[in-house]
Amino acid sequence: MNDLSVGKEHENKIVVGQRVKLSCPDHKDEYGIVISTWYDPEMCCKDCYVAFWGNEVPDFENGEKIEPYILRYAAVSLQPV
Repeated sequence: MNDLSVGKEHENKIVVGQRVKLSCPDHKDEYGIVISTWYDPEMCCKDCYVAFWGNEVPDFENGEKIEPYILRYAAVSLQPV
């Protein structure tokens, strides 16, 4: 399997509604839900908007409303959880 097929396989896991983790060196992991995806021809990869809540996705069952912050990331920088 080459790098391109591994990247495409990973991108296929990053879909709308998927919970994801963003890991950055020297920072805490951030968790969110993918809200939009599209193929970006300039970057030659899938791009997405993610609603992030910080160190965990809230429990939507309790009715508490916590506003997310929306960021744009290439799918390859996100990990499905």
